[in-house]
Amino acid sequence: EMMPSFWGLDPSEQHSVRFTQCNLCFNHGWFVQAEAPPGAIFTKFRQCLIRDHMSKIGSRDVALYFVHWLTDLAGAEPTPLGGCEKFVLKFPLPVLNSFLRSFEFVEKIVDHTETEVMEEYLKVRWVEHIPSPGPVPTGDSAVARMRLLCMAQMNAPLVLKDFEALSEEDRLVLSVEMSLTGCVGQSFS
Repeated sequence: EMMPSFWGLDPSEQHSVRFTQCNLCFNHGWFVQAEAPPGAIFTKFRQCLIRDHMSKIGSRDVALYFVHWLTDLAGAEPTPLGGCEKFVLKFPLPVLNSFLRSFEFVEKIVDHTETEVMEEYLKVRWVEHIPSPGPVPTGDSAVARMRLLCMAQMNAPLVLKDFEALSEEDRLVLSVEMSLTGCVGQSFS
């Protein structure tokens, strides 16, 4: 009753709005920069979709969550008459674009596993990276190389070159560790 605009929505729309306010334990930066395995990034998010919302949440609801997230972030530091300074001054354009580009992948968590979403995202980031690092990597070090590309951003060519220069033992450790999913029964292809 205290929020007439909310109560005026139909039940499915109310459900969507409630979803924007739930605690997903989702760290968007971890995903965009591939800083954590899929389990750490998405498991709570996916549990919220399935358990707490009984699989009634669709990709449009996740999209609404991101609209809310984006406007919340933009207004986090109020600047009267200054407009949206947060995006203009504190987010380099490539970083902001990475966040915006990632939305369509996160929406897929509704129908795909944590690892499937992460792997597709990593492959697209590899293909779209400028300058091109070459074909999408395969083999034991593929996931490590794709994650390093996301983490290093504009320094990716140097980081990937240094990765190849590591001792075989160090490359193997990084490759194994960075390929762990944190999700029972899931693995990268």
